[in-house]
Amino acid sequence: MPSGSSVGQEYLLLADISGYTGFMVGVEQAHGVDFSGGIPPGYELLGALLDAVMKGVQPEFSIAKLEGDAVFAVAPTDTLDGHGNALVGQLQDVYRAFVARRTDARPKEDHVCQACSVVVDLDLKMVLHRGQAVRQTVGTHIELLGPAVNVAHRLLKNDVQSRIGRRPYLFLSDAAATGLGVPDVGLEHSEVYADVGTIDGRIVGLGES
Repeated sequence: MPSGSSVGQEYLLLADISGYTGFMVGVEQAHGVDFSGGIPPGYELLGALLDAVMKGVQPEFSIAKLEGDAVFAVAPTDTLDGHGNALVGQLQDVYRAFVARRTDARPKEDHVCQACSVVVDLDLKMVLHRGQAVRQTVGTHIELLGPAVNVAHRLLKNDVQSRIGRRPYLFLSDAAATGLGVPDVGLEHSEVYADVGTIDGRIVGLGES
């Protein structure tokens, strides 16, 4: 293996803010693109939401990177294997913190902007996969590579809401659910992708106590 690389089994978590793209288009339409009058509050709102997610998943997970509207985090399997109930509870707490920050992030009364006023429509979805990942040093950054990383990212594009409606959720692949010791948690669900095949897993509602 090349110098600066390592390989190991990891839990790969992606927490994605639903509605982000439409929200940012609305901010641009309301404020223009040059921001000569200052950076719109919408950016601060989204930063606060991402911050709530990042703080909530630590220290169990380390933050690999921010990917626009998503937090990509990783944890070694030996720290989480068999601790599924605690982890699901933690991620539900992350969602509650997200909702609280979303409520606090409503724009001030003197800021009238249709885009910013719909921040309450932003929501959260999470996917969690378990598999082998390669840590590769690229310049001054460490990148996570490999088939398991690809699967985790594919899982963000799914049909979960066709099963449960427009609700916040955590989708665990069977590999993750089994490793965590909760193979029967939530609702059984499968996704099919042209490049990585069928991924079986479980849906857990994030808003559930």
